Amino acid sequence: MFDSWRKQWELPGGTREPGETPRRTAVRELREETGIHTDDLGFAAVAAVGLVRPNRRELLAVHRGCLRFPPRLTANDGALAFRWWRPAADVDEDMSPPDAEIAMRVLRARSGDDAGPPT
Repeated sequence: MFDSWRKQWELPGGTREPGETPRRTAVRELREETGIHTDDLGFAAVAAVGLVRPNRRELLAVHRGCLRFPPRLTANDGALAFRWWRPAADVDEDMSPPDAEIAMRVLRARSGDDAGPPT
C-alpha cells in the first residue's frame, strides 16, 4: 500500500491496541488499511527494525495469509493506493526497505530457503 504519511510503498501494519493479540492486530490492521476481511492469517516471523525518526528499535510480529480470490482493495486516508509486488522483483526507491526485506525473507522461509540475505 502507498502510505499517505510516509509517502512510500509498504506492507499494511500498525500498533497493537490494549488487550489485543498480535494476530488480532494483524487482522484488524489489514482490514482497516486495505479493506481485506479475513481471519485466516498465521504467524510468519518476528522482525527487528531500527527506526531513524524517532530513533528507536521495534519488534514486529509478521503474519501472512493466502487469499483464494483477488481482493477488492479500498483506498482510505492512510492507504492512498495499492499495487502487487513480487518479493523476488527489484525494490524501487519509493518502497520501504525494511518492508521489502521482511517480505523477501518470509517468502524465502516459506519456500525453505532462509539461509541469509537476498542475492
